[in-house]
Amino acid sequence: MAYDALRRLLADGHSPSVATLPDGSVDHFCTLSDGRGGTIETRETFGHDVLGDRSSFRFQIETSEPGGQAVNAATQLHALGADVACYGHIDDPVFDDLPFETVSMGEPAEVYAFNFTDQDVMFARHPTFAEWSLDDLRDLAPLPEIFGVEAVACTNWVSTPNMGAAFHRLGEADLPRVPFVLDPGDVVKRDVDDLKALLNALGALQDTFDVIYNGNRAEVRETAAVIEGRFEDDLDRLAAIREAAGISATVIHDRAEALVATADERTRVENYNAEEAVRHTGGGDRFTGGLTHALACGWDWEPALACGNACAVYYVKTGETATTDALANLIDDR
Repeated sequence: MAYDALRRLLADGHSPSVATLPDGSVDHFCTLSDGRGGTIETRETFGHDVLGDRSSFRFQIETSEPGGQAVNAATQLHALGADVACYGHIDDPVFDDLPFETVSMGEPAEVYAFNFTDQDVMFARHPTFAEWSLDDLRDLAPLPEIFGVEAVACTNWVSTPNMGAAFHRLGEADLPRVPFVLDPGDVVKRDVDDLKALLNALGALQDTFDVIYNGNRAEVRETAAVIEGRFEDDLDRLAAIREAAGISATVIHDRAEALVATADERTRVENYNAEEAVRHTGGGDRFTGGLTHALACGWDWEPALACGNACAVYYVKTGETATTDALANLIDDR
C-alpha cells in the first residue's frame, strides 16, 4: 500500500536539499459583508448578489500571510525536514519570519482571498515577477550554486511570461540532473500557442533536468487539448503530454486521487477524504512540496504521490502545513 510505504519512509528522516522559485505573494484572507451586518458565506450567494441589484460590497482582512506557490511549496518542504532555499519575489516584512532560507528578487504580488464555504475566490495583483527572467536569478548567485540541490520546485508559469525562455536557457546549462517539478498555475483558458510553447520549453529543459509537469485535473486536460489524438482517460492525457513534451513524467493532483505517467508506468493513488475543508486553496502547493520532497529523497512513485496527497489533505483539513509527525498521525488515523 502506498501509504504504508510512505509511513515507513517518513520514519527514516530524510533531509534533502531543494530549491523553489520564482514567485511570492502577500495573501490577505478576507470576509465579505452583505451590508446588513451579516457575512456572505458561499460563492453561490456572492454570485447571486453580483448578478442582482447590489453593486458594492464591504470586506474585512482577517489575516495577512506569506504566500505564493514557491513560498507555499517551500513551507511544506521545510516542514518535512528538507533543507530548502526559496528564490522568490518576497520583498515584504510578512516574509521576514519564514524559517528557511529566502532570497528575494523583487516585490510580491498581493492576493485577496475570500474563503467561502463552497470554494474560495481570489483577486490578485501581480507586480514585478511578470518581468522576471533567468538573469534575475543569475544576479543572485551562480546557477550551479542555486541548482546544486537534489530537486527543484518551480511554479506559476502563467504569471511569469519569460519562464519559457528561461527553460530554454537552462536546457543548455551544465547543471546536475535532478527532478525539476513544474506546477504551471491555472492554465485553463490559456492560448493554444502558449501551451504548445510551454510543452516545447519543457522539452528543452529536459536536456538538463528530469522534468515533472504537475497540474490539477482541469489544468492537465487543458494542456492535453492542444495535442492531437483521442484519449480514453486522464492517464492517457498524462502519457500524451509526457510524450509530446519529451519529459520524464506528468502528474495530476486532485481531491480524489493523484496520477502519474512515466515512460515505464502509469500509477494511481487514491487520496484521503479531507472531510470539512478549512482552506480551499493552497492544497495544490502543499502537494507540490510533498511530491518534490519525495522525489528529492529518491522514493518510488506510489509513496511519492501518497506524500503529496497527504500533505494536501492535511492542509485543506486543518489550514496548517503538515510535519512528518502530523503525516504519520494522519496515516495511522486513516
